[in-house]
Amino acid sequence: MRSTMIRIISIAICLCCLCPLFLSLDVYAKISYRPVPEKVENDPNDPDAAQNISGTKIIKDYNGFQSLRYLFNDLEYSKGYTDNDAYLTLEYEGGIGYVYLIFNDEYGPYTVTNNDTKETVTVGNNQFLHDLIDLTEQFGTAPSSVTLRFTAGPAPLTELKVFTPGYLPDYVQAWEPPKENQTDLILFSTHGDDDQLFFAGLLPYYSALDYEVLVVYMVDHSMRQSYRLHEMLNGLWNCGVTTYPVFGIFNDFFEEDLSLAYRIYERDGVTRDHIIEYVVENLRKYKPIVAVGHDFAGEYSHAQHMIYADCLAAAVEISPDAGIFPESAERYGVWDVPKTYIHLYETNPIVMDWDTPMEELGGYTPFEMAQLFGYPQHVSQRESWVSNWINGNYFSIDKASQITQYSPCEYGLYRTTVGLDVEKNDMFENVHTHAEQARIEEERLAEEARLAEEARLAEEARLAEEARQAEEARLAEEARLAEEARLAEEARLAEEAAQRNRITITIAAAAAFIIAVLILCFVYFKKRK
Repeated sequence: MRSTMIRIISIAICLCCLCPLFLSLDVYAKISYRPVPEKVENDPNDPDAAQNISGTKIIKDYNGFQSLRYLFNDLEYSKGYTDNDAYLTLEYEGGIGYVYLIFNDEYGPYTVTNNDTKETVTVGNNQFLHDLIDLTEQFGTAPSSVTLRFTAGPAPLTELKVFTPGYLPDYVQAWEPPKENQTDLILFSTHGDDDQLFFAGLLPYYSALDYEVLVVYMVDHSMRQSYRLHEMLNGLWNCGVTTYPVFGIFNDFFEEDLSLAYRIYERDGVTRDHIIEYVVENLRKYKPIVAVGHDFAGEYSHAQHMIYADCLAAAVEISPDAGIFPESAERYGVWDVPKTYIHLYETNPIVMDWDTPMEELGGYTPFEMAQLFGYPQHVSQRESWVSNWINGNYFSIDKASQITQYSPCEYGLYRTTVGLDVEKNDMFENVHTHAEQARIEEERLAEEARLAEEARLAEEARLAEEARQAEEARLAEEARLAEEARLAEEARLAEEAAQRNRITITIAAAAAFIIAVLILCFVYFKKRK
């Protein structure tokens, strides 16, 4: 009896302790989730708009497909593979501008042939799950007939959309590959929806301002939850992110104890160093100016969040050292991340404003972009408690600042090579984006070139002046020498004239003397006679 009473009292104490948590999460409240934003086609009367012409009617020939109808049912999460060497021939007299393919697994490359000209190009080298082919860009014109040939084995093609030339509907995703050495911000998000939840507002804000933003996920959803990869891409695209993410490679599980979670990974042959190496490789490859990671406490005590934060903290110290993980250092070079922020880190805190409407976001706030357009794409997660966390019970939350538990606005500057934040309202305080650095470097080189040109012109002017002065000196010397020669010649001529005068005078005097002598002699002799 006594032991029974002790157990009852213990249970009561536990319930008392857990009640505040349950109440704070309101787990008994109805889950508040928002519908997936509708895919809106372009206005059919807009002559500049690309029109959706998808359907079996445009398929003129095919091979290796058991059915074609599933390609046009808007169920992009369905599974299935074609046979080897499958192909599709599409025809539309008005010209085919784009083909948009949804794959359930990474696939590529494959080829597309312009049947009007018989030209064939290879596409799909990036192996995007959502892959857009711009036929006008590939062939210089919109072909009336093309053949897609899947040459990399059975193709996991789940959806196909075809458009005429023009500007595409917003839901069509034209992904850009991640930019090596040029990424401004990397968000290290553990799961496929964490980027839309605990970092809600971050991606829309910096994407809208034209920062190069990349998400590097930790866990691999492709094995058991491949549909989540589509949710992740749709969520990112709806938030304004256009750079294709790096999907994770590590198993997904839930655990609240960090050491136990590491032991679970170790049973699968994955060590802490393996995860750190993964982070270091991405830091070195993409060279972010700013890296952002999870709360060290795992937000809601999720040990995988803790692991990713722990490994990011270790990686930013290691990535500048070429002696650690030398393979990635040799391949990509080393990188010392200028600024690293950790969610909810209390040292050097910064509070971001995700609640101010932005013209670049169509008047929405960065938080609204995540809440209304990004997170709703994660259909598989909408029955989770986090739907109430981001939306509030009965949709009572419409601002990020209203979220006080695991606030998506609060971060701490964990590591910096550029000094501490002063304004504390921008993760890029004290740093420049890669584009800005390139512009500054271009301006520096232009200024150097300008100064070098000025120096060259000044040197040319100096040399020209020296040459002019030398020429003037030469001409003056020549004039002096000519004058000296003239004076010498005049002196010589004068001397010759004087000499001639002296001779003439001497001759005249001699003649006069002789005449005088003769006269004297004549007189003398005459007197004697």
